[in-house]
Amino acid sequence: MCGVRLVCGRAFFMMNMLRLYASAIASTLLIGCATAPRHAGLADFAQGLRVDRSAKCVEVDAEIAIDVGVLEAAACLHKTREHESLVVVRALPSALHAAMLLAGFEPGKPGVWSELFLPSRAFDRLELKPPSGALLAIDVRLADGTLVPLSSWIRSTDGARAFPLHPWVFAGSVFAPNPKSWKEPGEHYVADYTGQIIGIVTFGDEVIAFDEVLPDRVAFAEPDWEVDSTKIPPPGTPVILVIRAR
Repeated sequence: MCGVRLVCGRAFFMMNMLRLYASAIASTLLIGCATAPRHAGLADFAQGLRVDRSAKCVEVDAEIAIDVGVLEAAACLHKTREHESLVVVRALPSALHAAMLLAGFEPGKPGVWSELFLPSRAFDRLELKPPSGALLAIDVRLADGTLVPLSSWIRSTDGARAFPLHPWVFAGSVFAPNPKSWKEPGEHYVADYTGQIIGIVTFGDEVIAFDEVLPDRVAFAEPDWEVDSTKIPPPGTPVILVIRAR
């Protein structure tokens, strides 16, 4: 799996978040002074990210990744999982996490799944633990200003089921020790490495997760969801993800 290798321990991550917080709050105050008594609205947080703290909203610049194929993610980091994701984002997942904290969203935990075995070591069943976190509604703003649910570009592979309208939760990814191969001590924010921004399949490291656990092994779960080619714009089309409370 290709990915962006960012060595980012918790202390470094928190320092970056504080720096981004300060910058975003300053921008919000400046905009508020310039437009008072009107609502300050969106303020730049980081490249490709904007936050409206009053409206509890985060906007993310993105572009269409594919218009046909099976999906494992709804959004991924640039140069990671474009071949199986609806849209691609250039902002780091950890920066999105920080922006969502500033907007007032509470993170939870990504979903996980595991195999359970009998004392004889024969396979018994799967244990599924769904993700937790703030409930989210995610729409996509097109160039003409039209808002459509991100889910409207997803359909079942068998054509028999509709994808849930807003099944997203702020899972918050996870931290993990750096692999020995990196030869650098510390921890990293896993989604910065894997590119998992908005998940469909459960890899356990998504910033924003699908609220149903879908194992990432075909042996346990055949691909359920694919791109709705009849609705999604062509690859490369710029769009904006609009993340709000559900």
